[in-house]
Amino acid sequence: MRLELSFVTLYDIYLLCVIALIKVVDLSASPLLGRFFARTAALAAWRLSRRRRRSRSLSLARTLAVSEAEILQIVKNCFYEFWGGVFSLPCHRGRRSKGMELRGLENLHNALAKGRGVILWESNSFGKRVLAKRILHGNGVSISQVHGQHHLEGFHNSKSWMARKVIRPFFENCERPFVKEIIYLPDSEFPFNRTFLERLKRNSILCIAADGRQGHKFILVRFLGHSVYFSTGMVSLAKLSGATILPLFCIQQDTEKAAVIIEAPIQIDVNGDRERGLERSVKQYAGLLESYIRSYPEQYLSWRSSPDHESAHNEGLRTERS
Repeated sequence: MRLELSFVTLYDIYLLCVIALIKVVDLSASPLLGRFFARTAALAAWRLSRRRRRSRSLSLARTLAVSEAEILQIVKNCFYEFWGGVFSLPCHRGRRSKGMELRGLENLHNALAKGRGVILWESNSFGKRVLAKRILHGNGVSISQVHGQHHLEGFHNSKSWMARKVIRPFFENCERPFVKEIIYLPDSEFPFNRTFLERLKRNSILCIAADGRQGHKFILVRFLGHSVYFSTGMVSLAKLSGATILPLFCIQQDTEKAAVIIEAPIQIDVNGDRERGLERSVKQYAGLLESYIRSYPEQYLSWRSSPDHESAHNEGLRTERS
């Protein structure tokens, strides 16, 4: 039976076990228990994922000028950062925490003052995505979150009945208290214009991953020493609607402190050469994301030795020729 028609898969069972542990942590209301589970899961993943560990180490060695000991520590921290985020997903609902900081809010206010809407560009693989929405919500910022059709908060996609009806709704409910709505992109086509333009006309805030793998047109740029495809869809949408694109990052500074940073607007070339304008905007974001990753490498969850972005692009995406 094809994966998308399956009732449940072995991977679903694994995810259901993870969800059960997350619920235990949430019900206990104990940050210490959450950190214990996160460290235990991270250590288990570290020991069992030898190929992933080696791939990340090789990629780090080729990208960062650091010692073998530092590489080892960064890779270990990557595992903990992921699992630390997993076990903190539902644990903040209705609770106030210290050490949460929002920088660059004036950039958002200035963009909203134009009345043409805002596109927040986050990253699929860097920082704390759900925590960012929580901090924004706590500061009175209401956003429309855009996800891929089978988004599972950093876990691999599953298209089974169990994933669609049980697993994805669980992860969705972890994020929903902090956003106005969640918009899911379809698998095949990408008919976002009408929906997104309608939101932007209302001066709404859309939040979408700038390094996502769904879209019509992609541009190849140098990123962390590799050639990587980035979608141009949101740049084209910004040109069409007049919306402002603002990069959004959420960094974990230590166990108790985190910061959301709203950067200055991405430059949108309205009147110049279309292709060069798209490339310039995408390269600006890619360079900014790379600078954050180099400063906080343990918070980037996609280190791998030879990322085959082109094959991934060709498998699941359709490139539109202008």
